[in-house]
Amino acid sequence: MKIKPPIFQHPELDGASFTLYGSKFPKIALLFIHGFTATTIEVRSIANAFHSKGFTVSGPLLPGHGLSPKDLNRKNWQDWTKSVNDAYISLNNAYETVYVFGESMGALLSIWLASKHPEINKIFLFSPALVINGLWSSKFLWPFRSYIYKKNTDDTMAWQGLNVVPLRAAASLYDFQQIVKRLLLLIKTETFIFQGKLDTTIDPQSSQMVFDGISSSKKEITWLEESRHCILLDKQLDLVVEMCSIEILRDIS
Repeated sequence: MKIKPPIFQHPELDGASFTLYGSKFPKIALLFIHGFTATTIEVRSIANAFHSKGFTVSGPLLPGHGLSPKDLNRKNWQDWTKSVNDAYISLNNAYETVYVFGESMGALLSIWLASKHPEINKIFLFSPALVINGLWSSKFLWPFRSYIYKKNTDDTMAWQGLNVVPLRAAASLYDFQQIVKRLLLLIKTETFIFQGKLDTTIDPQSSQMVFDGISSSKKEITWLEESRHCILLDKQLDLVVEMCSIEILRDIS
């Protein structure tokens, strides 16, 4: 009989909110937003890469995350948007320019931020979770079950978070997907989308839907041959860092 994975993966890692200050680019800050059921470990590697280049980097732990399914089920998309909006405003008050990076649900939150703050220069989206097959069923299941186990867990990856899907929170994520779909046309921010061809967590066409739906005059989509859903912890992270760095440095030079 197959042994179920632990409900919370890699509890020994530090997935708390973080801010690391850089001195080479004192007018710029980078905001990193993790995905549903994850922690900031999901975005810490790319944040560290940019911090080593001299940038200030920051990543909030989203409400309800990093604890238990019960805690996450107590939160909803309004809590998550408030958290990232507060984090963005705090950085925007201290820095002239803030770039936003988001993984999975974090990419949806990045789109939402761009719709509220058109002054954002660029957003970088990784595996935007605009469509997740079967997520709609959480709307009907959550009154009867607290959570279900994920189908594609991977404890070999240095990822921290829940190996289960808290169903009430998932139902709120589904609602948020519908909101973001309606916001796409409003987005005029420069947008750079990355999608792994080996992604089995979301519908990979989510990235194409975002690309086709936004109104940005400058937008790009990169399909990564060797990457799964969590691009920011996968084999092509160095390539992603290089491509994002080029776009940011283009603004500075």
